[in-house]
Amino acid sequence: MTFIYFILNLIQKCKHDLIMERGAELTYRVLLAFFPFVIFLMAWAGFLQLDEAEIMAHVPDIFPADVADLITGFVGDLSMTQSGALLSTGLFFAVYNTTNGFRAVIRCINHAYDIEETRNIVWRVVLSFGLMLLFTMSILFMVGALVFGAEIWDWLLPNAPGFLFMAIRVVGALVVLTAVTSIIYKISCAKKIRLLDVLPGAAIAVTGWAVASSLFSFFISNFTRLGVIYGSIAGVFILVLWLNVICIILLVGNQFNALLDAARSGR
Repeated sequence: MTFIYFILNLIQKCKHDLIMERGAELTYRVLLAFFPFVIFLMAWAGFLQLDEAEIMAHVPDIFPADVADLITGFVGDLSMTQSGALLSTGLFFAVYNTTNGFRAVIRCINHAYDIEETRNIVWRVVLSFGLMLLFTMSILFMVGALVFGAEIWDWLLPNAPGFLFMAIRVVGALVVLTAVTSIIYKISCAKKIRLLDVLPGAAIAVTGWAVASSLFSFFISNFTRLGVIYGSIAGVFILVLWLNVICIILLVGNQFNALLDAARSGR
């Protein structure tokens, strides 16, 4: 009964804190940053001398099919446009919009804990920039694992079964995402909280992302005909829907942590 009561309280808290509305606001921020951030990532990939074709081959492993097609087409068009001004502009908007997106995350996280933001605007901008770099490094790490993981595995354990490699790769990606999400929850909160205190919500968020992305891709592929309704912009519409689901799950994970914190405090 205690677990059921907690879940009911979580649902009530999400309704009270307007998670759907805040998720929509965050989706807007993330959408503005999404394609400039792709430019930012590809620039870093080029700096690290990662094979662009190899990276694009793994995009369908990360994103739903229609979103993967949209990203692949965007990167292909970007590769044909060897414009320094375009890349510089894209990198500027990537940093600006992604930082704004993390500032929105900071506001939502503090609101969940019912605390006022006491850090000044300069410090919040620095935090947002740091979170963006952390997020970028984690994505590049996982991309590098996708690109070079098989070669490293063959070098370390040439006779090991392939399914073991796949299992370790999936578990490793989930662990990295959980760790990064925990750090984002902790740093974003103006209240001092331990990393272990935010780990449950981060684990729920990452698990929710994995399950929701799989179900979302299956539903879009088998039960909808969005291409008929939205035509050439169907991929963009699917991207917006997927980002909205991801943002809401991120906020729900933080709500879970805030409710646990209130329970520990006796509130």
